[in-house]
Amino acid sequence: MPPSDTVPVLFEVQGARYAGEAGRMQIVHQAMDALLPHDILHAHHLRVTRADGTLIYPDMFLGEIVAHYGDAHFVVEATPLREEAGDWTNVGFDHLALALTDRAKARDFFSLGLKMKVVRDDEHLTVVTTGNTALFLFTNKPGAPLSDGIPSRIHHIGFVVDKLEAAYGHLRRVFPEFASDFTLLEREERLSLYGHVTFGEVRFMIQLSEIKPQYRGFAQGTPFADLMYDYAAKDYGVRLG
Repeated sequence: MPPSDTVPVLFEVQGARYAGEAGRMQIVHQAMDALLPHDILHAHHLRVTRADGTLIYPDMFLGEIVAHYGDAHFVVEATPLREEAGDWTNVGFDHLALALTDRAKARDFFSLGLKMKVVRDDEHLTVVTTGNTALFLFTNKPGAPLSDGIPSRIHHIGFVVDKLEAAYGHLRRVFPEFASDFTLLEREERLSLYGHVTFGEVRFMIQLSEIKPQYRGFAQGTPFADLMYDYAAKDYGVRLG
């Protein structure tokens, strides 16, 4: 990588200093994975800041940080994770992350085909959302942090729509390859349409469901709404400048 495409990076962790070079279009997490010892990265709550305490998000681009702040010098607070037993609650599906060999086509299918909102689309990540749930789309890159380098293979991804036939007609117009390969099944509580779409080397099954009127809604309202994140409220992540 040419020198102009790299920036010097320095992490200070509890008095120890870890320095090296990283690409401008790499994110902070990638530099941490390359420069910090495994025992710091493993089983710790990692909080990254500037020396003045300004919080730095791990998916921010190093080049943008340098352009904005003048350097890529960070302080990392590493707090061991506790393993205490206690009560907890799963409040529902938040997002699904997929590693793809054709991220652009996946973005177009979910945004144009399934009418999901694009709230981030850059070199690192594409995020599409319906508001209460989101899909995180990554380009498959062997050796990337937290990745096994294998394109994602998932049984199917399910969505709920209000009018299934209208959704089917829309998909026939904008993504006919999906709508020409479908199965629609009726169950007690829903109608479900299944189709397949291929992004690069990976073929996905997509399920669209219309819930029958008598089964719609929650008896006690929408549970845990005050604990969920609204992905559609704003662009996802931080871009400086």
